[in-house]
Amino acid sequence: MALEVDTRDWSLRTARNEEEMWALADEQGVHDARLSYPSGWLFLTRDAATRDLVAVATEATDERAAAAYADDLDHDADRVERALDDLVALGAFHADEDGYRPNPDSVVVRSVDRLDAAVRNAAESTDAAGAGAGFRDLARSEAVRLMLDALLYADDERVSQADLHEWCGLARKQVWMHVDRLEEYGVLVAAGDDYAIGEKSSVFGGVRALDAAVVGAALSP
Repeated sequence: MALEVDTRDWSLRTARNEEEMWALADEQGVHDARLSYPSGWLFLTRDAATRDLVAVATEATDERAAAAYADDLDHDADRVERALDDLVALGAFHADEDGYRPNPDSVVVRSVDRLDAAVRNAAESTDAAGAGAGFRDLARSEAVRLMLDALLYADDERVSQADLHEWCGLARKQVWMHVDRLEEYGVLVAAGDDYAIGEKSSVFGGVRALDAAVVGAALSP
């Protein structure tokens, strides 16, 4: 089961606190450290409520109460409201006394929309198992989210499953079970016994752009 963390306990990872993240990794393990100091990518994909809401923001513009979103998406009302408040802070939604309205002009929403299209196109061209599911399919598995997070900031051109195990704090079996999904989307390209990072992958480029959009929105005045 994926670890669900109250968003109030998260501190978005930046150059200023990255050393704190690695210090926490020494104490509690890299898995918990990455979740406690998420990148922009991890922050936006951290739980199903947030993922579903930001996906909805790419499709709708009508204003609704938090409870209405919770009912439609079948999520806990308190978690949906917390996620909406975070998305308002990122500019992905507008809020007033009557409810929350998606902001299609938000750089975060536009980035999610482009990533969604990239995932769908890649899935269709490769007959990937998640064909048609888009952004939410890519972000559904915690193992995939963490491996993408690690690859965003990888210094090496080649990576192995052992590297991903070490960088993410995932069990070796989890890496083995989910690494094929990254190959399907071109994020990783088989290179002998290891992998090359698919720098030309539209999916990986979309993840990078979304990560930057979230960090930029969070740090904007």
